[in-house]
Amino acid sequence: MPKLVNREESVAEMVKSLSGLGITHEQMCAIVKISRPTLYKYYQEELQEGKANANAQVARNLFRIATGSGREAVTASIFWLKTQAKWKETEVIEINNVAEQDEQFRKLISHVRQSKLSEKGGDEPTYRVVQQSP
Repeated sequence: MPKLVNREESVAEMVKSLSGLGITHEQMCAIVKISRPTLYKYYQEELQEGKANANAQVARNLFRIATGSGREAVTASIFWLKTQAKWKETEVIEINNVAEQDEQFRKLISHVRQSKLSEKGGDEPTYRVVQQSP
């Protein structure tokens, strides 16, 4: 016969608090000495409420910092905009002299080919490079 468990307010408050602190469900079960199914069956609301309250408190503090001044405000603002406003950093690589880059690449390939041939001791290339016209 399964063990009967009744919902206890003291456990409910502890689950809510632990959830807000980011403690895993497995760790909560060990602390309050209940199984996972019992945790989910009797304390689902506290799990959700604890996490939501903690997130709201952190968001409130982050917003306060981001709308302030100083170095922390800049960092917090950047974080806020990336996560909440979907801002992102992009990196643009611009190549101005394509012909020069192509020549450097050809020389590099030639050098690698010669190195491979000298390692094998042969004159025949083990591979070939096919160039495509733009």
